[in-house]
Amino acid sequence: MKRLINFLTGFMIGMVIGSAIAALLAPQSGTETREQLRARAQEVLEEARRAAEATRAEAHIRLAEIKVGQVDS
Repeated sequence: MKRLINFLTGFMIGMVIGSAIAALLAPQSGTETREQLRARAQEVLEEARRAAEATRAEAHIRLAEIKVGQVDS
């Protein structure tokens, strides 16, 4: 779990830095750049939501396994 949090934190920091560099070096207009950044931010948020849901589902499975193990003991 801690590895996932560290990964997501690093991923988000990398996205922010990458977005800032892309904005500074972009050959298109400011409006086009903002639209691209907005779209990419939405993609990143959706990826983070999927990762959180997968982690939540895994936690529920492990909790159920623990509960079953306690009943059998």
